[in-house]
Order: sequence, then structure tokens, then C-alpha cells
Amino acid sequence: MSENLPNDPRKSPAEAFTISSKPANRMILIGASEWVRGTIHRLHCLGIAEVGLWSQVIPTRNPGEVISILTRSRIK
Repeated sequence: MSENLPNDPRKSPAEAFTISSKPANRMILIGASEWVRGTIHRLHCLGIAEVGLWSQVIPTRNPGEVISILTRSRIK
């Protein structure tokens, strides 16, 4: 697994759950596409997480619902 994979926005959310040797924190957004995208942009405006660090937004099994995950390495 690449050292940069947890912050790679091209990965799928499933890859964000892949166990790594490095401890990580994850923020998960699940909901309507407009809400998830809007929340990602609001978190960016607040200086919490840049838009490009989130996984791509992909549909869940529930109609009208998507998921996106932000993974960050823990600072010791």
C-alpha cells in the first residue's frame, strides 16, 4: 500500500478502510449528494479539510445516497 494512498482522492471509499501499518483517523460523510458535497466545501472553508483530500463521492446501496471519506495519518 502506498504511503500517500490515504490522502489520494482517486481512491474509492472502500480503499480508505484498508488496514495500514500506520494509525489513521477517518471522517465519513454519508447522505444526499448535494449535502455531502456541500459539507466537504464548508469544511474546506472552515480550514478543517481541503476538498482534494476527500475520496471521490460514490453511491451507496441506498437510493439517492453517497459516501465520501477523508483519511488522515495520526500525529504522535
